[in-house]
Amino acid sequence: MKKFLIRASILSISLLTVMASAAVSPALAKIKQAFGNVDITLIKLVLTIPSLLIIPSSLIGGWLAGRMNKKYLLLIGLVIYALGGIGGGLARNITELLIIRAFFGIGAGLIIPLSTSLIADFYEGIERAKMMGYSGSVSHFGGVIFLLLSGWLACISWRYAFFVYALALVIILMILFWLPETQSRQSSGAVKTKLPAGIYICAILGALMMIAFYAAPTNLAMFIENERTMYTSQAPLFQSKEELQRNLEKGTVSDGLRESFKNNGIVLSDKAKLALQEPGKAWSITDKNKKYIVRREKDGLSINTEKIGRPGIAGYLLSAMTLVGVVSGIILALLMRLFRSFCATIAIASMAIGYWALSMSTSLFSVLIAVLCIGFSSGVLMPLLLLEVARLASGPARAFAMAVLSVGVYLGQFASPIVLKWTGSLSKGTDVFRQQFNILAISLALATLVSLIIAIKDRNKPVMAGSLPGHH
Repeated sequence: MKKFLIRASILSISLLTVMASAAVSPALAKIKQAFGNVDITLIKLVLTIPSLLIIPSSLIGGWLAGRMNKKYLLLIGLVIYALGGIGGGLARNITELLIIRAFFGIGAGLIIPLSTSLIADFYEGIERAKMMGYSGSVSHFGGVIFLLLSGWLACISWRYAFFVYALALVIILMILFWLPETQSRQSSGAVKTKLPAGIYICAILGALMMIAFYAAPTNLAMFIENERTMYTSQAPLFQSKEELQRNLEKGTVSDGLRESFKNNGIVLSDKAKLALQEPGKAWSITDKNKKYIVRREKDGLSINTEKIGRPGIAGYLLSAMTLVGVVSGIILALLMRLFRSFCATIAIASMAIGYWALSMSTSLFSVLIAVLCIGFSSGVLMPLLLLEVARLASGPARAFAMAVLSVGVYLGQFASPIVLKWTGSLSKGTDVFRQQFNILAISLALATLVSLIIAIKDRNKPVMAGSLPGHH
């Protein structure tokens, strides 16, 4: 029983690591509404600013772990994690929210390296390999649970979405009562080994991958609640107010409206119905399960497609994305045997297809297909990077090499909304989200081409599935 409790307490830490920063992504659209005219990039920083603080705090945590009891360090990190996580729901303005989220990042940074180092402290050999595998499964499962709960709570209030971090309070009790104390094991001498250049290339690739991947969790909630502007009409769609009123009473569409739609590539059927959406401001046209919103704007009448869904749905979509990432990671050995050097090429192509599909999405089903492609890609690319780092770095330098890769990954998470804002400004269309997804799709398509050329060059090199984590 004691062994089971120790195992449960160690694995419970992994519940808080994967998607920790992105757990409240389904609430982003509601946060944007709550804080009015705040720049959208600041809203996205709610997800990514913890990633920036995770980098130094995890390095500090690694240094402290060799100088103090790991159990006490873990409890300190969990308390900061819980306060910074739940505290986000109490913020009165965007500045307070970002400061609290930075505080949360410090706590997350302290516990993330301990989630695996404790396994190395308590287990050896085959048991250690099994626990590492369990830790990965539990961490992804935690990401799914966080996103599902956050999406459901966000439908009630964006503040409630932050309550998902209350799980840390339960884990604090588990660690306090079940985890034995560990003695610090400070090494008498540090091994200094120069890292090969390939490690830094992997870190750069990790950053680029996260810039692309994080576009999904940082944008999805706002994207599905965003109305897509089809065109703006300067000319009236009805000859008079009387004609508008007659069509509203009958639920029919005027010839002028039908002609305007046709001139802009939208052909309405005879069954199209007109209805009042907002008196004097907005009307809806429903046709073949599609709904268009006509809004009165300063520069004319804007014709928009209906919102794809509620922001809370983003939690379920992101959970599906995380789950397919778990599956693709589990079958990575099989994929490497089947596709050999082309494995990374296929994964990058999958992400490119995902963002292209997202840019074209008009329904929740098409969004689901898109995020599944993106999730599959991330589940393959990240383990491939880890394998490459493990291959390039020698034993004594391997831990530091992994830390360098982590720096690239978390910097990519933080930089994602900043880079995407810049790419969005390159185009002057009205739908910023679709512009960003299009640019990502094009960039990833070019990356696929480069990867394909490299894969063809390396196609005769042996691929050893035994080098996968967990295969010793």
